[in-house]
Amino acid sequence: MRLPPNRELSAEVWKLAGPVVVGMISQTLMNVVDTAMVGRIGAVALAATGLGGLLSWMILGSLGGLNMGVQAITARRFGEGNHRDAGRVLDNGILIAVVAGGICTLFISLGMSRLFRFFSDDQAVVAAGSGYLYYRLLSGLPFLIVTAHRGFFNGIGRTNLHMRVVIVANVFNVCFNYLLIFGRFGFPRMEAAGAGLGTTLANVVGMLFFIAIALKARRRRQFKYYQPGNIDLSACGGIVRLAVPSGLQVLISMAGYAVFNAIIARIGTIELASTNVCITIWSVAFMPGMGIGVAAATLIGQKLGEGKPARAAEYGWESVRLGTIVLGSIGVLFLTIPGQIFEIFTEDMAVIASGKTPLRILGLVQIFDATGMVMSQALQGAGMNCWVMFAEIATNWGFFIPGTLLVVFVFKLGLNAAWVVLALYLIIFGLTVTLKFAGGKWKTMKV
Repeated sequence: MRLPPNRELSAEVWKLAGPVVVGMISQTLMNVVDTAMVGRIGAVALAATGLGGLLSWMILGSLGGLNMGVQAITARRFGEGNHRDAGRVLDNGILIAVVAGGICTLFISLGMSRLFRFFSDDQAVVAAGSGYLYYRLLSGLPFLIVTAHRGFFNGIGRTNLHMRVVIVANVFNVCFNYLLIFGRFGFPRMEAAGAGLGTTLANVVGMLFFIAIALKARRRRQFKYYQPGNIDLSACGGIVRLAVPSGLQVLISMAGYAVFNAIIARIGTIELASTNVCITIWSVAFMPGMGIGVAAATLIGQKLGEGKPARAAEYGWESVRLGTIVLGSIGVLFLTIPGQIFEIFTEDMAVIASGKTPLRILGLVQIFDATGMVMSQALQGAGMNCWVMFAEIATNWGFFIPGTLLVVFVFKLGLNAAWVVLALYLIIFGLTVTLKFAGGKWKTMKV
């Protein structure tokens, strides 16, 4: 792989990645805004919301594997020039979203909120976090309907539409949070629980806005979606076949981070609060890498549909180059000004002091983090979703979690050593998926 970027390829990647980056940063900002606004209440509320945000994303992110299933098939059909079948993918994705979102809303939200105490033994954190998690998971249905639309429009190269939706949703999230966290203008003061409810209401607004965009007549004529006759159980099965491994990968990954948080919680509440702020900062920082990965998955899927595997490989390597440049630059900020970054989220000096070194450790491995994100999504865009899932299991639960348990409970090395283990996990996963992409087997996958 050559090191300097190719101007032509980079322009095509950024054309798709730019809106995705803005959109995904805006989507992640919901958790960031929740954390930053609740952080003004105190360290307990900050720890509760941060842990609740991680647990909610463990569930919603795993269900969000629907996005990759819809996107991969849509991109392949679009590359083949089969617009009608691409439109069918959206309708079947919406059906899956309604079923999975309904289950999340009715059952998972209550069950997970009751399990919150497993992740923290601080009763104050449990009390505040359970309410936040319950209300946050009620957004499962609107979130997944947005996810199905996002996968379809990303697959046809219209990545800017999801960007518009999440920007609108974020504006409403700030407004709802202000009213419900602090009890303004006659609304009840719900504190952490209010942040969860505010985010759910913002997701409902985003869903309605996305549907309004999709109803545009020209797009419906071209792709023939929103038609009951498009529903096909075999098509649903094709989406699920790709979505389930992608969703399980997210679930496995986020469950690993949740266990990591539970381990850190046993060290202390200050350490848990600083870890949650680090993860919140990180969740914003890696969005450019995720966005570039989405662009890589779209371009690879389209080029494979056109019968151009060599061109698809070029887009994959170009995306890695761009990802390492962008996240490497962010890593420099983590290394040089960690305290100033922390002050955006909390005024607690003990939390800031505790979090500086972990954020610097993250800064050292941002290049590997970028490689892992981009290459894993590139492989998923080609249809190797199951392989990526197993790579996540092996590195996350085979190394990351056992290593963290060892350094914290056996060797008693504390918070910073736990973050070193996390950094090593990112390096191993990044190298693993890169070697797989270099092998080229993904070029022959059928979707």
